[in-house]
Amino acid sequence: MKYQFESGISKQEYDDFVKFFPSTSFMQTSNWSLVKSAWDCDFVGMYEKGRLVCASMVLKRNLFLGKKLFYIPRGFILDYKNKELLKEFSESLKLYAKKNGCIDIKIDPFICFNEDNIQNIKKNKGIEIRKSFTCNTSEIVDNLKNVGFKHGGYKKEVNAYIQPRYTMVIPLKDKDGNLYEKEALKRTFPKNTRNYIGSYQEERGVEFSYSTDLKDVKDLVSVLHCTEQRQHIALRSEDYFKKLMECFPDNAVLFFARVNIDRYISFLKKDMKEHENKKEFCEKQIIEAEKIKKEFGLKPLAGATIVMMPTCRTGTRVASFLYAGTNTKILPSLKITNGLMFYRLCYCLDNGCDYADLGGVDGSLNDHLSTFKSKFNPEVLELVGEFDLVISKFWFSIFNIAMGILKFIRSKR
Repeated sequence: MKYQFESGISKQEYDDFVKFFPSTSFMQTSNWSLVKSAWDCDFVGMYEKGRLVCASMVLKRNLFLGKKLFYIPRGFILDYKNKELLKEFSESLKLYAKKNGCIDIKIDPFICFNEDNIQNIKKNKGIEIRKSFTCNTSEIVDNLKNVGFKHGGYKKEVNAYIQPRYTMVIPLKDKDGNLYEKEALKRTFPKNTRNYIGSYQEERGVEFSYSTDLKDVKDLVSVLHCTEQRQHIALRSEDYFKKLMECFPDNAVLFFARVNIDRYISFLKKDMKEHENKKEFCEKQIIEAEKIKKEFGLKPLAGATIVMMPTCRTGTRVASFLYAGTNTKILPSLKITNGLMFYRLCYCLDNGCDYADLGGVDGSLNDHLSTFKSKFNPEVLELVGEFDLVISKFWFSIFNIAMGILKFIRSKR
């Protein structure tokens, strides 16, 4: 045989392969399996003449009666255009799954159907973009179907699949592939966005910082709690973010926005002296600022977020903007989230990223997440979604019925 399938590959060998394979995701590294600790894990791959030529991290979830579900985050680490290797690996993986009582292998590869600028989509602007994600998409999808994978459909809802099908990204390089200067990047934003970035916030005492210190997770969680209460949602726990920081010490970065209240009050006093027409507004803001100082202190935390910097060394390097929160009690008129977004993007520029992935949105592009992210002139990626390599049709159908019942029960709560 040309290729030899192996399971139980060491983490070191697996990670060395993933790190230098073009455009891989942090969710394909072995450290992600430590974050997803509720799943069992194995590392498998194919060798050609003793050299690893493709690999996958297989997460295993126990279901019922000894049955398992396999999930491979962001799919295989291989060249999907290599039909022979894809076929051999899929067939070997299927045999491996049968031996382990698996009923289905689920993958959600970062395969992009469409990529376009938000203004082209909503306003027919005709803006030219650098196509980085839609190379050979149809060929890859056909190759997956030809080896037995079933496509999971084209639902647009942000929570329809394990990972959203639609995401927004901000390119950090121009259409010719050159990294933006920071001011040039800012000029790509609409005027009403960039007006609240830079000197506007600096003059008013808004301060930005980043941290890789585990003890600062508590500050992130405190702001996320504000978002949870405001939007009636449940995000991740403090333990989850600590684990994320521990597992990715070189990649997970916390970002914070604070307001120096005394500096803001000084600005307001100066502003109303110089502009008589602003007196009423400034006086109201001073009263509000003094109340905030009394309740939250001199430098209250207004916003916080966590970003996963790229783990791959080659190909398209994408920074992933994960969870973000805002305390809207802290001077919302300052548009602090605009500045925090730009501060993060500048950090990504300084660290040689190609794109910043702002995270999933609803495919309608009319949800509140899309509305906010659209302020930064992003590109919209429509991903192919999920594929299933069904091992047992009977047990997989039972599993889907059970999941449908569970979703129905949850929807009625």
